Amino acid sequence: MGKALQIRVSAVTWNEDLLEELWPRLTELAFSVPIRHEKRGVLEMVRALDEGLTFLDWSQARQENMGPGIRKAARIRADIEEALATWDPRTANRLSDELEDVLDELEKSFTA
Repeated sequence: MGKALQIRVSAVTWNEDLLEELWPRLTELAFSVPIRHEKRGVLEMVRALDEGLTFLDWSQARQENMGPGIRKAARIRADIEEALATWDPRTANRLSDELEDVLDELEKSFTA
């Protein structure tokens, strides 16, 4: 790493519009959470869902039905960030597939 130039391994959502196509109800719920949304990517959506679960007064049914999946998604998100921080893109890629599978299940089990 140079004095001014930093090399990073990162994960980005290449097309933010895909979130609404893949997980329309989760996207709407996540970005209704009153936090600062700088980007509307997958990792940001998971963060917002986790914040909503933790701090908002969501229905008991939503907490019970979606809470475990949201917590799992948040753990995977943290694991992705750890893999990227330790320069392990192969693990991060595997985890990204797991995360998308969890989001698919959350979309199917969406509870108001």
